[in-house]
Amino acid sequence: MQATIEGLLDSFESRRLTRRQLVASLTALVAGAASGPGQAAQTPAVPSEPVALGRSLNHVSIAVTDVERSAEFYKRVLGLKEVSRPGNGGINLGLGSGFLGLYRLPDPGKPNHFCIGVAEYDADRIAARLTQINVKATVDRNPANSTNGAAQLYFSDPDNTRVQLSADGYQG
Repeated sequence: MQATIEGLLDSFESRRLTRRQLVASLTALVAGAASGPGQAAQTPAVPSEPVALGRSLNHVSIAVTDVERSAEFYKRVLGLKEVSRPGNGGINLGLGSGFLGLYRLPDPGKPNHFCIGVAEYDADRIAARLTQINVKATVDRNPANSTNGAAQLYFSDPDNTRVQLSADGYQG
């Protein structure tokens, strides 16, 4: 808990948190600790200001059995064009300012995740803010999973839907 408090104070001192956000976060932290071990992590605190500013639906990545076959289908049916092939074997098809990601993953036919483009994207800063409100975030730095080499940030919503954040305008 001490590390969390120090992180909050650092954020406040560097003006990434307002005084009101600091007090709300400390209150949530203390209330969670008072309710018993393990319970604070189950109930995310609601920030008084957003962690990041969502700007666009960047992409949806779906699990498929055959990446090439699925890409040809979407090209033929919707006229989508290939914009990239990440090192992980997927194909990204341009869709306006976003894209449709096709990857050989478990559970074919289902979305793997969706991505929101955010203003002032900084994976580490946003992950730290999510941690402050008890949302577990992971940062993927594997270059095979990104065509632009940027770190990718993932977390799950309350219904366990996988969410990714990226820079607004990033296109596969």
